[in-house]
Amino acid sequence: MVESRYILEGTAKNFPALVLENSRKGLVVVDFWAPWAGPSLRQQTVLSQLAMRYAGRFLLVTVNTDEQKALADEYGVRSLPSFKLFRHGRMVEAFHGMQPEADYPRIIDRWLKVQGPPVKQEALALWRAGRRDQALQRLAEGAMEAPDDPELPLTMARMLLKLERLDDALALLHALPEPLRREPEVVRLAGHLGLLITARDAPEPKVLRSAMEGGGATPQQHYQFAARAAVADDYPTALTHLFEALEQSPDLAAGAVREGVLALFDLLGPEHELVRKYRPRLATLTR
Repeated sequence: MVESRYILEGTAKNFPALVLENSRKGLVVVDFWAPWAGPSLRQQTVLSQLAMRYAGRFLLVTVNTDEQKALADEYGVRSLPSFKLFRHGRMVEAFHGMQPEADYPRIIDRWLKVQGPPVKQEALALWRAGRRDQALQRLAEGAMEAPDDPELPLTMARMLLKLERLDDALALLHALPEPLRREPEVVRLAGHLGLLITARDAPEPKVLRSAMEGGGATPQQHYQFAARAAVADDYPTALTHLFEALEQSPDLAAGAVREGVLALFDLLGPEHELVRKYRPRLATLTR
């Protein structure tokens, strides 16, 4: 096997970083092979030539199934040759058996077209030119063509946020397929939007403060009070009341309140004293 910066050898130890993490940036093709399987050697030659020709547009990772039996079992490799495509941290397509040679570039091109930058770049160019509606429309079209790519709806939601269309932005994120809704950036942006919307719609501060002082505040009132505090950059108060809501109603740990906590964690950064204080509590509440 020729190894270059476009063709690397995968093992059980490096697979999470080499394949799963890199697939969040672009297409990763994993070729499962064995030295005794003639067809798998032919497939490896075809894929290696493509990787060199495409010069970094995708990463080829080769896995010797004789040496990495557990990894082959984990990904359901029952026959050779076999190759699998990974995107956004997960396998998105798999092929078993030698394919017609002309099909390999077609398969890869299909995914490169899906992930390619033109849609986002076109939309950003339209946005900078003041053509806001056209930018949003281009992103919507691109998202339909690439339903597994979170970057396009995220970009669209950020644009809607800049236009102060908060409800539309949050509705867009909540309408994403479940795997995309779990993407960390989606969760954080949804949490940020949820805090903004809740602060906008919350009762007057004196009404909420009265509920806090009376000791009978509901989880929703704690969340509203926290949202108003977050918008005012009072993060200690915001986190205090977000956790009051979570502790009163553990069911909220799977929804908007948890997303709000994660949004503030992201804003403050992992080394901030508030994040170090509250992250262990969040882990306990969300087990």
